[in-house]
Amino acid sequence: MGSSKMFKARALAPLALVGALLLAGCSSEPEPVPTPSLSSALAAPSADAVVTFDAQATCETFFQLDLLRSTLAVGVKDLGKKERRALLVEYQQLVADLAGTAGDAANSGELPQQVLTNAEKMQMILDKLGKKDGIDSLTKVQKKRLTVQASRIESQCATAGYALPQENIDARELIP
Repeated sequence: MGSSKMFKARALAPLALVGALLLAGCSSEPEPVPTPSLSSALAAPSADAVVTFDAQATCETFFQLDLLRSTLAVGVKDLGKKERRALLVEYQQLVADLAGTAGDAANSGELPQQVLTNAEKMQMILDKLGKKDGIDSLTKVQKKRLTVQASRIESQCATAGYALPQENIDARELIP
């Protein structure tokens, strides 16, 4: 008989716990609703107030790429195979970054869709090169196509108000 009372107590214990939790949740005092503060209103601007800098990021990435292209135009004959490969990897990464930021700028309307198209064309040219190729693996035709696409992007950046920095102009003057 003692075991049946113990069984009933064990079976009713979870019900008693649930009841206690329900009663605790039903307090007569309403919970205070937090009022928005000035700092929280300033921390979360409306969608209209958000300013994007996609065009600036795109053009800055292009300017980095342009500096690399100027360095390459000066010559890579004295560089070893690993250094030439590293330059190609850097070139490919900058073009991939350019395509990413150009997509954002085109989607936001800060730059025309043509910037993204040109960046993607540059990326397709570079994607054709193998993993063991170096920067010197680019053919004359590929270099010419890259130059055409880069010129178009530079023009679009200038039209958007992002002129080529003096550092880039100086680097271009060193090209033989």
